Amino acid sequence: MFKKTPKSKKQDPDLADPLTLAVENENMSLKFPPEIVDSMRYMATRLMYKGSFPQRLALASPLRQEGVTYISRALATTLAHDFSLDICVVEMNWWWPDSSLNLNTKDTGLAAVLRNELSLEDALLRTGQPNLTLLPSGLMALGQRPVWARHLRLKGIIEDLSEMFDHLIFDIPALLATNDAIPLASLANACCLVVNQGVTSIESARLALDEISHLQLAGVVMNKVKVSTPSRLLNLIPQDPAPLINI
Repeated sequence: MFKKTPKSKKQDPDLADPLTLAVENENMSLKFPPEIVDSMRYMATRLMYKGSFPQRLALASPLRQEGVTYISRALATTLAHDFSLDICVVEMNWWWPDSSLNLNTKDTGLAAVLRNELSLEDALLRTGQPNLTLLPSGLMALGQRPVWARHLRLKGIIEDLSEMFDHLIFDIPALLATNDAIPLASLANACCLVVNQGVTSIESARLALDEISHLQLAGVVMNKVKVSTPSRLLNLIPQDPAPLINI
């Protein structure tokens, strides 16, 4: 998903060590390489030291397959590792749920909690880090997604999670791929936009930024960076205080 350092290239000694996200009682884990951890640490530390890291942070992209789920898990893993904070990743992408950890079935996750088929406590998945928790999206029927994205019960569950954890990281579906992404993102205090450089057009980035203009922009992650950030895109992005992260 991300541009990685070739194996033949020596690792930069200034980069962070790799971090691993492992789900308890499951044979599943994700390893985040040093360059990813370093980028997440830069963003998290800058926001923390400015005293502005939001309790509820949504990660979203203009289009599909831009790495939102991977980055949300990487950021949460870094936060949990570096700070004495309880973090929960709340995955709400019922449209295109990630399958890398095989966490989503019809009777698991947030979808099952919304349908009263599972308690919130039972839906939470503990990880190898005691202060890091995952709430997978679960599976939801197509016709029910717009309803639950705007439902008061979802807002209530988010409020309950806010009481249980210091910070929530929301994994939101692509902003321009479904109208239901906007009410989901609006459950957060701020939003971080993930942009796939070389794939996402300037117009798509502009439209996505317009959709989340009512939220604080916590940062922009430029995924799969190959050259330099296009100046026209930079002009759309507030440069201070929102950090620009190149991966």
